[in-house]
Amino acid sequence: MVEQPDTEHQPSPSGSTSPPDLSEPKPEQCLWQGRTHWKHFAGRIALWALASTLYAVLVAWIASRTDVLSATGACYIAGIPIVAAAVWVGVKLTAVIAGIRYRLTDERLFIERGLLTRTTDQTELIRVDDVRTRKTLIDRLFGLGSVELVSTDTSDRFVTLEGVTGADEVAEIVRGRMRALRRKSLFVESL
Repeated sequence: MVEQPDTEHQPSPSGSTSPPDLSEPKPEQCLWQGRTHWKHFAGRIALWALASTLYAVLVAWIASRTDVLSATGACYIAGIPIVAAAVWVGVKLTAVIAGIRYRLTDERLFIERGLLTRTTDQTELIRVDDVRTRKTLIDRLFGLGSVELVSTDTSDRFVTLEGVTGADEVAEIVRGRMRALRRKSLFVESL
C-alpha cells in the first residue's frame, strides 16, 4: 500500500504553506441529548391519584348515606371521571415524554417536538444571554431539574429543557459553549 503525500499543507514554490480549505465548515458535535424524564411528573401523578381516591371515597360515602344513588350508579359516577382523567393524563405524559427530544451541539440547541408531525426549533448558543436551573422538591429527590435559557432570539426568547437528568451539568455545558463562541467571534449585544 502506497501512502499518499499530505497535499493539504504542501509548501508552495515560494516556500509558504497553503492554508487549509475553509469552504466546508466542520460538522457540529453532539455534546448532550436527552428528554423529559417521567419522574419529573411524579408529584402531579401522585396528586391526581390522591384526588381520584378522595373523589371515589366521597361518592361512595354519599351513596351509602342517601337512597338517591345505587351502588352501580355510584360506581359510574365515580369511575367515569377517574377513567377520563387517567386517559387524559396518560396522553399528556406520552406527548411530553415521548414527543419532546433535546439535543445540544457545540453551536446550537435543538428541540424536536411531536410524535406524528415533528417540529424542530433551533437556538444558537451564541445568542443565549442567561442560563439557570430550576428544581422542584420532586426533581431534587430524583436527580432531575429544568434548564431555562434566555436568548436574544425573537422567536425563542425563553427556552426550557424540562425535567432532564443532570440539569446542572447541562446548564454548565451551555454556559461554557456560549462563552467560547463569544470569545471566537465579535458579538455585539442588542441594547
